[in-house]
Amino acid sequence: MNRTVLVLCVAFVFLGCSENKKESSIAENKNEFRTIEDNSIINLYDAFGDDIDGLTKDFGFSCIIKYKGKTILFDGGTNADIFKNNVNALNIDLSQVDFAIASHSHFDHINGFDYLLKINPDVKIYFPFDLFWGANIPFDISGTDSTIIDSLDKRMQYFGGDFKDYQFNQTGRFWNANLEFIKESTEIEPGIKLITTASPNMGYFNKYPSLDACENCKSHSARFNGLKEISLYLETDEREVLFVGCSHSTVEKIIVETKQHTKNNIDMVYGGYHLLPYDRTELNSLSQRLKKELRVKRIAPAHCTGHLAFKILKDTYKENYVFAGLGEIVKF
Repeated sequence: MNRTVLVLCVAFVFLGCSENKKESSIAENKNEFRTIEDNSIINLYDAFGDDIDGLTKDFGFSCIIKYKGKTILFDGGTNADIFKNNVNALNIDLSQVDFAIASHSHFDHINGFDYLLKINPDVKIYFPFDLFWGANIPFDISGTDSTIIDSLDKRMQYFGGDFKDYQFNQTGRFWNANLEFIKESTEIEPGIKLITTASPNMGYFNKYPSLDACENCKSHSARFNGLKEISLYLETDEREVLFVGCSHSTVEKIIVETKQHTKNNIDMVYGGYHLLPYDRTELNSLSQRLKKELRVKRIAPAHCTGHLAFKILKDTYKENYVFAGLGEIVKF
């Protein structure tokens, strides 16, 4: 039996589908929500994976995790309708989500939260400490010459001149949602840590230069506006797992920051590695560093990792490469 057929059969058995029907509906009994096993991950939103009837592929990322009885949603995908479709096809009850994590503010990771909040309006969502998405960050509105205010009529002065330590009083992207902005790496519950990093620049699908590539990077507005990210670290009795959304900070930096914070090696890194812009030479070097220098035992790349990186990482990690496509169940 080849691997594709084997994966499909295992998935269908787990989901309660008929074994002799290769492309059956994942959740035939819509009145009964699935029970997700502890220490397991299901990819809810991605552009690759086996062709499983009922699931819609799209470029974006979301996964649901069961850990020590907690149900955790990590990211929400690009399109709320597709996210809704995949969640319903997998027969997952979002009202049981204990908390959600937005790895960063890009649309392909957060738009499904609109559907999450419709089903579970009071759910806690952890978000990066990002001014542009609702965090109340002090902002200097005095300008480049703070003395000029003395020459202005009071009616021309912001807030009549009373604006020391001004902070934006904004609603943010998700109005009235139960958001908590994470500024520094922290443990939110026993064994559950949120790791904060920032990319060298804002970035979308671009390739990030090394920090040594530009002597004047600190003066660039791109550096000033670095994109904030949160990664999720779960500690188990045997293995530590790190979840990354898009690794705009670079997957290496996230791993290093995690190890410095937790003092532990990492068994598996699951999620988007943001390697689409990199060539074969760079990817060969990275794959060796992940394995030999950073001592990551297993990898489960998804989303923005890219075809070439999938191939090189699989060749490097062999049996320790974990396939994590749409609808796939990964145990840890």
